[in-house]
Amino acid sequence: MKTEQRNQIRTNIAYLLLLVAQVAAAMVFVWQELPEFDHLLNHPGEQLPKDMHSDLITIGVFCVMQISFWYRLLHVPIPSLRPNLFLSHLFLFLGRLSFVFGGTSFAVVVFRHLPNFGWDADVLQAAERGMIFVGCLFALFCTSLELERLGRAFERNRD
Repeated sequence: MKTEQRNQIRTNIAYLLLLVAQVAAAMVFVWQELPEFDHLLNHPGEQLPKDMHSDLITIGVFCVMQISFWYRLLHVPIPSLRPNLFLSHLFLFLGRLSFVFGGTSFAVVVFRHLPNFGWDADVLQAAERGMIFVGCLFALFCTSLELERLGRAFERNRD
């Protein structure tokens, strides 16, 4: 096997591993945040209890998503792919779908929860969790972009 072919295989494997890391971390984030989402939805304005374990997992997931995204973007090209209309649509759909939870969470927090937030709330804790939340929304956005880029790579070249 030629050196160029081996390098291409390594690049393709690196791309696949980075993509899997991003998608797996996004799934962990959604799964991790479902109980908190449910609490915010059913108890608007009530501050979530401090949960350092949950916050650390969320920060770890954010780091995995961002490191995988930016390393891929800066160092690993998307492999050359044969046109496949079905896979193109599938990855474009998954890219859009991956941010549905983020958009829904944002709407619940900003339009339902915050307007009912009590004056007795711990503002420092709310600010800390708000920064983590916004960071994770950005990470979900980046993952959705990556899935859409992959979907575009499967499109046929149309002139």
